[in-house]
Amino acid sequence: MKAIFINASPRKGWNTAQLLQRAMEGAADAGAETEMVNLYDRSLNYKGCMSCFACKVRGGRKGICSFKDDLQPILERTLQAEVLVCGAPVYCGYPTASLRAFMERLIFPAVNYADFGHPVVMKKLRSATIYTMNCPNEAIYRANDYDILMDTNAHQLGMLGPTEILCSFDTLQFSDYNRYDADAIDAGHKKQVHDTRFNDDLQKAYTLGRRLVEEV
Repeated sequence: MKAIFINASPRKGWNTAQLLQRAMEGAADAGAETEMVNLYDRSLNYKGCMSCFACKVRGGRKGICSFKDDLQPILERTLQAEVLVCGAPVYCGYPTASLRAFMERLIFPAVNYADFGHPVVMKKLRSATIYTMNCPNEAIYRANDYDILMDTNAHQLGMLGPTEILCSFDTLQFSDYNRYDADAIDAGHKKQVHDTRFNDDLQKAYTLGRRLVEEV
């Protein structure tokens, strides 16, 4: 049993990474072999879909991107796993560009131009997406149409198998708010949320990772 965790945040030790780490610990405690991939590693050189259509060629290899770059072996390992958890912060109302690039390369090969109702799936993949954001709560998340923008992105993983979303709201952005021009943000409130609600989210992430493995 393999579980792979994709960190699409440039900050390797901050909110998104911490939640993914806890999810990975939950998966490991449930017996899975785990791997964390940081998409912002400087050693990784890749782009989104190159529109080469190699995944659509008659008689060609289907269900996986064949474009040769540093992301291709990560896609190979992802589709060999039984569990996938992606994580990204929200930038300007969208997941990070690195997650979008990963998703394009992972999902487009599954789109079946011969029969749109039946994706090309090598094997079922149980998955989840973790989002972290400055948005304070679910009501404002929905009022700003994040449930359309963000959820639509995450639900694309449903083409490969059952998927779900975990949102962590009102996350701490800086360790020292006095260093930044951020007077509109209540630093004390952020610290309080981080010390209370974020700890709850860490537990939710652990439970998520464990449950995904146990459900496979």
